[in-house]
Amino acid sequence: MGEFSIVATINERRLLKSIEMSGASAIRFNSSHVSLEELQKFISYYEDNCALPLYIDLQGAKLRLSRSQPIMEVKAGEQVVLGCRSSQLRSIAVDPRTLSYLSPGMRVSIEDGRIELQVLKLEADFARAMVLRGGVIRPAKGMNISPHPINQIELSSRDSDIVLATRKYGFVRYALSFVSSPSEVIELKELSGREVASKIERELPFSRIEEISASSDEIWFCRGDLGAQLGARGLVDFYAFFSDNLRKLYKPVLMAGEVLEHMVDAPFATRSELCHLKDIQRRGFAGVVLSNETAYGSFPIETIKTVLEVTSDE
Repeated sequence: MGEFSIVATINERRLLKSIEMSGASAIRFNSSHVSLEELQKFISYYEDNCALPLYIDLQGAKLRLSRSQPIMEVKAGEQVVLGCRSSQLRSIAVDPRTLSYLSPGMRVSIEDGRIELQVLKLEADFARAMVLRGGVIRPAKGMNISPHPINQIELSSRDSDIVLATRKYGFVRYALSFVSSPSEVIELKELSGREVASKIERELPFSRIEEISASSDEIWFCRGDLGAQLGARGLVDFYAFFSDNLRKLYKPVLMAGEVLEHMVDAPFATRSELCHLKDIQRRGFAGVVLSNETAYGSFPIETIKTVLEVTSDE
């Protein structure tokens, strides 16, 4: 079956060397959570301290909370304000572009559906919403509106600035979020001269995915955003169809999103996670992308070792 790739996400450099030594194939770093200056400092450190390829995750058409959003907990039944500061209700910072897509009654999910809101009322520069499912709000976390409102055909100015500042490093690759067209990938490859992983994060016709794959070096099937977009039944139906046809893509396909989510807080995976991990390998997935497990989890090294143990050919 060949070597099974493990892309480990990190959000700070402290664990970089230990994750490299534990058997990860590559490192992923999300550029949406830092400033361009902070990203450049991280890559300078990375160049001197890690020999693995580095995927820089670009925001693409993904909607996110502001990086200035304070950490706070919201509870079911609470009302909040989206888009501006309020003296009466707690505020969630989103940009004007996101506000323009909202309408009363619409449901908005945050961080792959862990938090869910329902829009109650729109004003000129904010929206009032009810919390349906509570949780901890963190800066720069992803937002989902279903169906996803953006079909982006060119790189954003921020993503372009990131590429121009980082393409000189030979170890850098790029992972592009919410790809909907091969033109985005082609532009990124021409600008960067680097390998590109296209992240499938919404339901697309398979013919479109084949076109995206033909322009990409890898495909990442991202269940977190797909689940927030499609709901439970929609996700499993799309996954079943996609996995039955993934060998038609002729490029490595990696599974991303809650691969071993139990290990964020526990030193062992559930039996169902272990069996599913082996099953996706047998279906033809070339590897996995670990997210919260290694970026925020308490057992990142144990998680990587678990993947190695389950997917080893020995």
